[in-house]
Amino acid sequence: MKFNEFNNILREGARIDHAEDVIFWEGSTGAKRVIDSIIGLTKGNTQSLTIKWDGSPAVIFGRDDKGGFVFTDKSGFVAKGYDGKAKSGDDVEKMLLGRGKGQEKSDSYKQFAGNMKSAFPIFEKAIPEDYRGYFKGDLLYFNTPEDSNGAFTFKPNIVSYTVKADSDIGKRISVSKAGVVIHRIVDPDGSEKPLTDYDIFQGNELLVLPPVTVQEPPQVDMGGVNNISAIVTKNSSAIDSLLDKNTLRQMKMTDFSQVLYNYVNSKTDTGLDNLGKDFMQWLQNSTVSAPKKAKMTEYVKTNIKAFSALWQVVSGIMKVKDNIIDQLEQQPADVKASIGDKSGGEGYVLAHPTGDIKFVNRAGFSAANRAVQR
Repeated sequence: MKFNEFNNILREGARIDHAEDVIFWEGSTGAKRVIDSIIGLTKGNTQSLTIKWDGSPAVIFGRDDKGGFVFTDKSGFVAKGYDGKAKSGDDVEKMLLGRGKGQEKSDSYKQFAGNMKSAFPIFEKAIPEDYRGYFKGDLLYFNTPEDSNGAFTFKPNIVSYTVKADSDIGKRISVSKAGVVIHRIVDPDGSEKPLTDYDIFQGNELLVLPPVTVQEPPQVDMGGVNNISAIVTKNSSAIDSLLDKNTLRQMKMTDFSQVLYNYVNSKTDTGLDNLGKDFMQWLQNSTVSAPKKAKMTEYVKTNIKAFSALWQVVSGIMKVKDNIIDQLEQQPADVKASIGDKSGGEGYVLAHPTGDIKFVNRAGFSAANRAVQR
């Protein structure tokens, strides 16, 4: 793969799944690894659980194969009708303001474009000239947050963050001009991996937020965990048969898992009670084609025991996970998150060798995020 052929860096396959959704894509094996990860927290394995930052906008920056610096957003990086790989502050501002086929831009959008222009040299200075590759992340702030009563507060998207000024992160914020959280790095061959070396970046004007780990292990509801584990063990073959890719391919229902995921997201908007029990009703009112609705309805009826067990696992994991999140949000910490007047942020990421897992309260952050008009 050539260095500049990076269209695959935005693949959805790189996303981090909600703990309760892993079963849709990985079957009983996925459910078991989520359960094992939760049990690991009871053993003090808190270093694998970090705050999930709610940054915006998503940015991509780094140096191309000739060492030229690029700073842009996701859309610009993979643009085909124009060169979105901005090489200067003027380029990135012009690119952003040129979108929308001549539509008048709001003052807030013009300000955003200006902020991106101002951020360009800050990001450029942070990347060594001999570095080759790109970073994918989310902006947290364009300008140094104000210190109010011994704390810095900034709101990049839905979540507001308050950081103690005398903490290690607070001290770094005080001398920075912009902040970003990095999700992945892209090597010259196009391969992706997590960022582990935070010493790559030069100077202190750009603060690349390091992982903020949980300090104290939560009290896991082991009764709930054992119940979920028993359901998975008893029904693993049936659940895996229900989600079998070959079977679904033959029935021309390869999007079955995606439909289940879409259903859960819709329940985030209307309430998460009775998960699975109103799936049939939701399906009939969904955008799924009429022939596929009939096919899926018959498929679920034929496999109703496995289907019911699947939702018992999903609901059980969600309940245990939300309890863990509630505990973590109450712990003393250098970084506190809130949405409006309610404590709590986007949630946490639980690192796992075969795929990280999101711990997000869907009735809290997810619902608030989906309610925003974009």
